[in-house]
Amino acid sequence: MIAIFAGSGDYPNEIKKSLIKLKKKVLIINLSNRNIKNSFKVSIGQFGKILSLLKKNNVKEAIFAGKIERPDLRSLKFDFTALRYLPALKKHFSKGDGKLLMFLSKILKKYNVKIIDSHKYSKDLLLNSTVTTKKPSKIDKIDFLKGKKILNDLSKFDNAQAIVIDNGYILSIEASEGTDMMLNRTIKLKSKYKKKSGVLIKLPKKNQSLKFDLPTIGYKTINLCIKSKLNGIFLLKNKNIFLNQQKSISLANKNNFFISAI
Repeated sequence: MIAIFAGSGDYPNEIKKSLIKLKKKVLIINLSNRNIKNSFKVSIGQFGKILSLLKKNNVKEAIFAGKIERPDLRSLKFDFTALRYLPALKKHFSKGDGKLLMFLSKILKKYNVKIIDSHKYSKDLLLNSTVTTKKPSKIDKIDFLKGKKILNDLSKFDNAQAIVIDNGYILSIEASEGTDMMLNRTIKLKSKYKKKSGVLIKLPKKNQSLKFDLPTIGYKTINLCIKSKLNGIFLLKNKNIFLNQQKSISLANKNNFFISAI
């Protein structure tokens, strides 16, 4: 049995589909604020309940998938098992999502549950080339290099995974609101632009563990980029999750937009 710790977005369901195709048994532990069919909804402070579910279902491997929102620590209700880890949990809460998930994985390891790469069973969702008719231009590639450097420099703060660069100028950087909201800001900024220009760069944080949720794009991301009058989107080879691929590539081709993993 493989457990999926499910956050928001479509990624947990895509992993579930991949596992079912491989005839793997799946346990969904819902850490999001939404309803997920055939899942067990728990909060991040219910360690005892989580460990009980894993043991009861003989889970040996687990995957973190989708954005897991960090709740207000003061509002969490901790069960008895979680209280044992409360001091350490408080410490990791302030260090960002990556450190928190790393801490949770160490706890699970003590109970013989191994956290595996989020894409281990869904490698078809990764890209390693340009998949659209349109290819990035020389200017687009220069913007990519600048954006990549900025994102790598910001990685130490465990925050931004996306940035919009337009002919060397920074238009927007992803904050806690996520990529979609950042692109909505970009649409407003570029509302007076007549020509398409600029690129979205979405990359894993530098030294980010592949065991945790990789940066994800899908149809909505591509649609918002097109509305932002951007030329295209850059990902990192085999390091980003690309959902709704066929539909997204079709939309990109119709709008002379590139999707490139380099």
